[in-house]
Amino acid sequence: MKIDTIAKEELWRSVATFGISLIVIAYIITTDYLPLPAFLLLPLPLMIAAIVACVMVWYRRKEGLTDPNPANILCHAFRLGKRGEKKTARRRGIVEKMTDAALLVTIFLIYSYASLAYSINQIFWLPVLVILGLLLTRIVFIDGGERHITFARSAIFYLGATGIVLLRYLVLGYPVLPLLQAIALVGIVAFPILYIWERRRAPEGAD
Repeated sequence: MKIDTIAKEELWRSVATFGISLIVIAYIITTDYLPLPAFLLLPLPLMIAAIVACVMVWYRRKEGLTDPNPANILCHAFRLGKRGEKKTARRRGIVEKMTDAALLVTIFLIYSYASLAYSINQIFWLPVLVILGLLLTRIVFIDGGERHITFARSAIFYLGATGIVLLRYLVLGYPVLPLLQAIALVGIVAFPILYIWERRRAPEGAD
């Protein structure tokens, strides 16, 4: 990786990412909240910090973002930074995303409560998952009725989807370690393919 200003900024940011991840994972291991082995205390935060830093460096270089502010980078990733005549459409898009997010959370909470309080048949999880997936797709990939599929958005969608599935396993008391292994395996296989696909469809000369 070429060490330029962006890489240096993200390298310093990765120190904070590593520290936060270390604290969270240490808490999870010591409290037995998740069945994580103790040897992951250092490798897992390092992997998280490295992945975040690499994605941020790649995206900022590709889009020419010199501002290191995470909020501005996230807004740019969702194409919410445009002004002028599209300001009203942008606000409408934000409202739509917030509505979809509220609906997603509501549906998941209703499903979780019904599963715990009434022990409903878990076959209902399939249609619930389809609905949550559609809402998450609208939130991440759709802006003003237009579809925008990028590597960064795909990563956000993957993290959101895995978060929903992990929450379900935690709520219902299912073993989480096999699911984490499957998630890691899918990520290792899928994201290099997505990265190559994004590089192929990017204009020549784009980083």
